[in-house]
Amino acid sequence: MATIQTITLPANTATVLVEGDGRRVLLQGGLYFIGESDVDLNNGIFLSGGHEIIDLGNVAFGETIYAFSEYDNNVTVFYYTTV
Repeated sequence: MATIQTITLPANTATVLVEGDGRRVLLQGGLYFIGESDVDLNNGIFLSGGHEIIDLGNVAFGETIYAFSEYDNNVTVFYYTTV
């Protein structure tokens, strides 16, 4: 089963991107950083995935991943699980 969600990242604001529930997570978006609640230009993992799909694997229950973008941006989050 799959769920798709589009998250809007306001410019220069750390935003909750994924709240883990054990499902596999795939991301597709422009230029942005991911990390903890203090993610910013200097503190995070840089992703450039305009046409690429980034596989985060299974995100654990209770784990929260934040995103930060220098400009207004959208990231598509694909949640995937098998029964």
